[in-house]
Amino acid sequence: EVDGAVREEILDELEPETLAEGVRELESDDAVELLESLDEEEQEEILEKLPPSARVALERSLEYPVNSAGRRMQTEFVAVSSDWTVGQAIDYMRDTLCLPDRFYEIYAVDKARHWEGAVSLDALLRSRRTVLLADLIEENRRRVSVMDDQEEVARLFGKYNLVAAPVIDTDNRLVGVITVDDIVDVIEEEADEDLKAL
Repeated sequence: EVDGAVREEILDELEPETLAEGVRELESDDAVELLESLDEEEQEEILEKLPPSARVALERSLEYPVNSAGRRMQTEFVAVSSDWTVGQAIDYMRDTLCLPDRFYEIYAVDKARHWEGAVSLDALLRSRRTVLLADLIEENRRRVSVMDDQEEVARLFGKYNLVAAPVIDTDNRLVGVITVDDIVDVIEEEADEDLKAL
C-alpha cells in the first residue's frame, strides 16, 4: 500500500528470500503488481523460491500484456461443478482451507474448467441445501477476457455496478476474478496519468 517510490527503496533493501516470503502472503494480483516492478532477474530469483503451484500461476499472469485484465486478476476464486447441490457447495467452502479472503460469488465450471455461470452468495445462502446450483446460475453474468484492457474493464464495472467479474481465457476457461478494489486502483492510476498529461 506504500507509494511506488517508497516501495522501490524497500524492495532494494530486502533479500530475495524475504521478498519470496512476502509474496507468498499476498493475493495473486498484489503479488503480480509487486513482481512486475522488479527486473527479470529479480523476478526469477523470487519465483524460484515459491511453491510450484503459486509460481506457475504468477508466471502465467506475468505473461499477459501490461494493463490487461489478465495482469489485474487474482487467481484465487471458488469454482465448483454446476451439478452440485447448495449443500455440497457450502460444505466444500467450509472444508477448504485456501479460500480467497473475500469473495462475493462462486463460479460454476465443467470438468475442463470452462465457464458455465455464477451463483451469488446471497442466492446460495437463501436456498435449501437440496437445490441444484444449476438452478441458481446466472448464465448471462458479465465477465471479462484476460486480454481486455483494464480501462475497458473499469468502464464495465461502472456501467453495470459490478463488485466482481470472472475472467476467462481465450478457450472460455475460468482463470481468475477481478474485484472492485482492483478497479479502484485502475481508476486512480488512469486519473493520475491524465493529470500528468495535462
